[in-house]
Amino acid sequence: MPTLSSQISEIELKIKTLISENNRLKAQMSDKDQRIFELEKENNALITAFKESEDRNVALKTANAMLGSDDYKTKTKLKINALIREIDQCIAQLT
Repeated sequence: MPTLSSQISEIELKIKTLISENNRLKAQMSDKDQRIFELEKENNALITAFKESEDRNVALKTANAMLGSDDYKTKTKLKINALIREIDQCIAQLT
């Protein structure tokens, strides 16, 4: 039967091992949190770039329609009509 001092030594060794493992896991978690933060930042940048690309695409389609493309004439007419209605509403509110 192991003596009391040997049991205490085993317990101390296990505690040191657990503390070491805990510190390693904390460091690993910190690294993963940093990686998540970086990926979220990159994701937000990509979403912003995507929205800007969509806006440019819409603007280019509208410009193409105004230049005489038959593909987008209907959309352009609808957009112009919507803008005219907005202007009319603004004029009505001013008077």
